[in-house]
Formats: sequence, structure tokens, C-alpha cells
Amino acid sequence: MAYLVTGATGFIGRFLVPELLKRGADIHVLVRPGEDSVLRYNRCTRAWDAGSRIRPVRGDLSAPGLGISSDWIAAHRGSIDHVFHLAAGYDAVAPGGGTRRVLELAEALEAGRLHHVSTAQVAGSWEGMFTEEMFDVGQLLSSPYQRAMLKGEQAVREQSAVPWRIYRPSIVIGDSRTGEIDRIGGPYYFFRLLKMAAQLPRILPVVAPELGETNMVPVDFVARSLDHIAHRDGADGGTFHLVDPRQQSVAEVFNLFADEAGAPHLVEVMPKQTLDLTMRVPGMGWALRQVGVPMDVIEHSEFGCHFDCRHTAAALVGTDIKVPPLEGYAPIIWKYWIENWV
Repeated sequence: MAYLVTGATGFIGRFLVPELLKRGADIHVLVRPGEDSVLRYNRCTRAWDAGSRIRPVRGDLSAPGLGISSDWIAAHRGSIDHVFHLAAGYDAVAPGGGTRRVLELAEALEAGRLHHVSTAQVAGSWEGMFTEEMFDVGQLLSSPYQRAMLKGEQAVREQSAVPWRIYRPSIVIGDSRTGEIDRIGGPYYFFRLLKMAAQLPRILPVVAPELGETNMVPVDFVARSLDHIAHRDGADGGTFHLVDPRQQSVAEVFNLFADEAGAPHLVEVMPKQTLDLTMRVPGMGWALRQVGVPMDVIEHSEFGCHFDCRHTAAALVGTDIKVPPLEGYAPIIWKYWIENWV
């Protein structure tokens, strides 16, 4: 068995590759040209400690044929059992590029199966239940990233040359066992605010508009789920929501980490529309940027819907793979951030 992985040195990829290595297979990793990409790959291979079983393939998602030599393709035609496309987010930077080129490569390789990692963000503005069967149902997609990810899914669904499976993680945070994370994104941008708020009296609540629901999963759950579902029989053509089945509000999550920071709790007392008015206050956007919070993070930290994950739950029956309650590993997430990113 052999794998080809795009985005292997990204956050999810760094945790998925060790799971795949447990299966005794060779793993071909797409490595972009450039010193930074090569250095990142070298750091990852040292951590994976897999010797010659990890094999770099020089390529670029922006290049025709991914820039992979025709000799390499000819030599590996028919031998790649699984293609994992973890770098689909690149499409937001180069629309119409990476995913379609990965599909073309998978077809040229006569690959056994394509695993496309999308995002739960494709639900956009949908309200109520967003099921694993739902795709383009008229939801408003407010960001280039959301639109690119939906188009990536469309490209996968429209081709018939290679069997496929689609995975939609929600907001992915650090390892639930160690807290490890290799980048700051999503809710982590608010940790600095919490650290600053820790200087305030805890009896003084932070007043905020109603912020809706959020959904977070640890990276180890995502990686183990991907590995397991990818190797199950009878799942082709399926979409799998890698989400927390428990509904949780943004305020609840904020307060879990506020407890770790020693900061006041957030209390929602205003209509949600007040947030829009608050953001129009002169200097408010500037203040958030000063502590490192990109404006789109606020919007993408909450969902207007909740997610059905029946396909995923059925695929994981009989395993110990499940989303741990956030309250159980929030201290680990906070501790790792404090020790490594502050």
C-alpha cells in the first residue's frame, strides 16, 4: 500500500502521517519548491522518524500537473492506493487551481481513492441542521475561503474517474492529549485578550452580544478519524462531518478558557445585531487588530447551524475514536499556548 499526501506538513497532515505510518505503507509527500517548504518538510520527517518510508515529491499546487515530472507519474501509475488532499484551502489563494490539478493527477496515477479534506465552513449562513448529505443548498458564503472550499468539493463530486470521500472538520484546535499546535488561528487569537482580561476583577463580567454557537475538535480526533474512515469499505461517495456532536455556545467556550486564564466570564446580554454596531465604533476594529485578532476570525468562530454527523458516528462504531468534552482538555490547550506561544 502507498499514499500520496498534499499538505502533509500542515497542521492536520503532521498528525495524520503518523497514523498512516502505523499501517506499514510508503508515503509520498508533495513538497513545494522553496527553502521554507523544504525546511518544514525536514523538521516534520525528523519528528515522524520513518526513514525511507517518507518520500518527498517535488511539486506545486499552482503548476500544471502539480509540476510533478511525467517520469515520476509513469513510475507510480497504479501503485498509489490513497491520495489525501489536505491542502484544499490553497484554492482560496489560487481559485480553480489546486484541487482540480490534484484530481487530474489522481486520474493520471490511476489512484485507488481520493480523500478530500474540506471544512464545515461550507455551511456558510445556513441555520438549523446542516447534514452530511447537504452540499450547495443556497447557503450564503461570505468569504473567499468558504466559496473556494465549496467549489473544491464540487470539483471532486463532478469527476468520476477516481472514487472519493469528503471530510468536513469544524474548527480544529490543538491535540487533546498534549495541547500541541503549530500555528495560531481561530479561537487562539482571543487567548491574548483573555490574558489581558485576567488583570480585571473576576467578579466583573464581560458584557457582549449573543454570539451563537461554535464547534471545535482536537486535531488528534481529526487525524484518527480520517485514517480510520479512509480505510473502511463501502464509504465511497460519502461526506463525513468531523465535528463535536455536542452543541456549545461561543460564550461557553470563552468562559472555559477564561477560567484557565483567571479572567472574568463573558455574559451575553445584548441582541446579536449589537455586535455589528459595536464593530462600527471608531477604533474598535483597530483595537482588535492591535491584539492580533483578524476581523474575519470573529465571523468564522461561530456557526449559525449545528451539524449532523451520523455517517461519521456510524463509521467510528467499534473504535475508541470520539471527540472528548472540551472542558476536559481546555486546560491542556491553554497550558501549551502559554508555554509555547506567549
